[in-house]
Amino acid sequence: MGAMTGASGPVAGGARFWGMVFIGLCFHPCTTYGETASTGVPGWVSVAVTPAGRIYHRDLDDSPVPMIMIATTFSAKPARVLAMVTDYDRFAEFIPNVFESRVLARQGVHQWVFHHLRFAGPVADRAYVIRSSTGQGSAEAGYRVDWRLSRRQFPGVDVSAGIEPRRLSGFWELRPAADGTATEARYAVHSDPGGFIPAWLVARMTDRYVQQVIEAVGERLRGESP
Repeated sequence: MGAMTGASGPVAGGARFWGMVFIGLCFHPCTTYGETASTGVPGWVSVAVTPAGRIYHRDLDDSPVPMIMIATTFSAKPARVLAMVTDYDRFAEFIPNVFESRVLARQGVHQWVFHHLRFAGPVADRAYVIRSSTGQGSAEAGYRVDWRLSRRQFPGVDVSAGIEPRRLSGFWELRPAADGTATEARYAVHSDPGGFIPAWLVARMTDRYVQQVIEAVGERLRGESP
């Protein structure tokens, strides 16, 4: 989800689209909104329970859009989940809305990745570069991956293929469970497109998107051999 400006073109079409999908995305039938307990995650507020996992919000000082996190459990070891969620060159095969994803550079624990997202309907494409950083971890302690928007330029990479978000960041936390045979996962996203889309609507759509990502990763894990 990226910034929209102006009063016509992608903005006008996007506004019509948000109106059409408001009920379907904001009040998804499998989502129960209204919970406000922190439920053991300091700094986060639980807002919904879904089949994909429990959704949390955290307010940020520099953005009207909260950071959104979903917590779930995968029936796979943390190292296997880590390998999948950092296999950026294959994201287009299973991550929702990813039209193109490729690693542009690697340096130590960092990867610079180009993403081109494509949506149905009149919503404009999104195109941007992120820097993904994998912290030190182990099978016993778990792993963490942080990523954020990068302004670094690369030859042959044209982010004008879509709209670049104003702010974009997130992380994966992967911790061992069930004696190391399963993974307690937390996936968080902060996406602030700017423009005219209301913050509460961006939050609701991000709520839905994190569910879709968890469902896609789970399906991918079930379809691949350990």
